[in-house]
Amino acid sequence: MSTLISMLVGSRLAKKSLVGASIRSILSNVGTTDFLLVVGISSHISQDIIDCVTKLKNSNIKVISDHCGSYADFNNHILLKYGTGTKWFLSVHDDVEIKTKDFVGAVECSTQPFLSKVGWITFTDVDYLNGHWAPCTRGGYHIDVVFEKSLERRKVHHFHNLEEGYWWKGSGHEYFSHLKYDFPRSAVRCHTPFSHCVMIETEKLRRLGPCENWSEVSLLTDEDWGLTALKQGMVNIWLPHIEYLHTRSDPNVTRAHPIIYEKGKQVVAAFVKKWGFTSKPLNIEDINKIKRMFAGTNIPWSCDRRSYDWEYMG
Repeated sequence: MSTLISMLVGSRLAKKSLVGASIRSILSNVGTTDFLLVVGISSHISQDIIDCVTKLKNSNIKVISDHCGSYADFNNHILLKYGTGTKWFLSVHDDVEIKTKDFVGAVECSTQPFLSKVGWITFTDVDYLNGHWAPCTRGGYHIDVVFEKSLERRKVHHFHNLEEGYWWKGSGHEYFSHLKYDFPRSAVRCHTPFSHCVMIETEKLRRLGPCENWSEVSLLTDEDWGLTALKQGMVNIWLPHIEYLHTRSDPNVTRAHPIIYEKGKQVVAAFVKKWGFTSKPLNIEDINKIKRMFAGTNIPWSCDRRSYDWEYMG
């Protein structure tokens, strides 16, 4: 088996239509028959969603209900139980549709010259990109994180010289097509990808160790896993030409918000205890602290550059 795919249906706001679309998109676009999709069903998930998953089930799909209480526990469990002999580990949320055909083949072709260096791989969430002009990653420690304020702070990983009022009328690719931005069309380095749709070689994931079980959702656990890769000398990358669609029930509210509100401080405290800094540095002193603490690793790689100064791979 070349690819192990994880999908946890764990939110109380999960929708049958989105779960079904996610699974069908994998079956249609993964581009190989040599894969196993493990779908985890949490105990509170409604019967109509369970019936939907059951109808789609085939020899490439395994449905489980144990170890489905949190994102971390689920992914740690399936890596141990089903990961032996696999080359790739792909984690996909239950409201994500894979859009690029021959997905695995496209990733392999795009990373072949430099794969030995690569840790986590993220792709283009076309909906997120059209609204934010950014890869779906945490911002990192670029110069513009520190010095740009309020509205400008939304430009982490964004392009400079946007015309006034863009954020209220932005129209994504249509807007971009009239401007001369260096929008990357091949692999570039990035910080730590959000967990919506991320991929890594299975052997490297084992080297990173278990996902931290700080909350039911992937709140900062994706950044923790991403930082661990950078600390171990790997390079996380964005493949902008490979696409997926993350369809939220309400575009203004993520399904994780109630948990973030309830457990956010607890998770942030656990993150700071482990790493010694917050995930969003506020000033140059924070940046210098990160430089000192993690000198010789890839964690501070973005400290002395702006986010739109893309660093291409190969």
